[in-house]
Amino acid sequence: MAVLVLCVAHRAHAQSTWSDHARVSLNAGFQQPSTTFAATAHPPVYESTATLTTNYTVSKGPLFDGDLILRLSGGFGVDIGVSSFSRSEVAPIAGTIPHPVLGNAPRPISGTSGSLERSEIVGRLDAAYVMSAGVVDLAVSAGPSFFTVNQDLVTNVTFSESPSFDRVTFMGATVTNAGATKIGFNAGVDVGVKLSKNIGVGAMVRYSHASMVFPLANGAAGVSADAGGAHVGGGVRLYF
Repeated sequence: MAVLVLCVAHRAHAQSTWSDHARVSLNAGFQQPSTTFAATAHPPVYESTATLTTNYTVSKGPLFDGDLILRLSGGFGVDIGVSSFSRSEVAPIAGTIPHPVLGNAPRPISGTSGSLERSEIVGRLDAAYVMSAGVVDLAVSAGPSFFTVNQDLVTNVTFSESPSFDRVTFMGATVTNAGATKIGFNAGVDVGVKLSKNIGVGAMVRYSHASMVFPLANGAAGVSADAGGAHVGGGVRLYF
């Protein structure tokens, strides 16, 4: 998109300094690609501990995104933005359950959790530069992102046992919600086309990323997982 707009500006010989005082972008779009991570819990069972590994997937999905660019001098400005993303996915669980009598004879268990919620709210405070060419404007921005992420994690399972205690059957998963905050980064390009002096439409591409660590009950260590990704969307542009 950036190359296309710059070509239009070059051919029209009409590139000019951004003259609006503020630029607002309101977008609906998608976060992609999917990400995966795994976590292992060791809940106490009888006088020993179980081992339960869950493989999580955060699929690509819809997001909402908003930005306010305030002009400081010429085409330079400060960009204040926020985006919101959420998904719900099931996860496979596999591991072993200790034997109530034979401690050295763990019994295998496997199953699937219910829906696990993932939500990401990301605030941005970026440096921005806006170029204009007639009714078309191009905003380039980059800076830190402030991630607040909540993730449902499997901490234990419920199970039934055969009369001889040699087999266990998965019944369900015990889930807790874990939260984490982290400072990451982002960079993006936003193209707008004015339909009137104050209203337009546009599209944006942005990439943001942070490496999160979630606390895990019954876990020896925290759970590492990536947050953010590529954002692609479009919507309304407002100029003041």
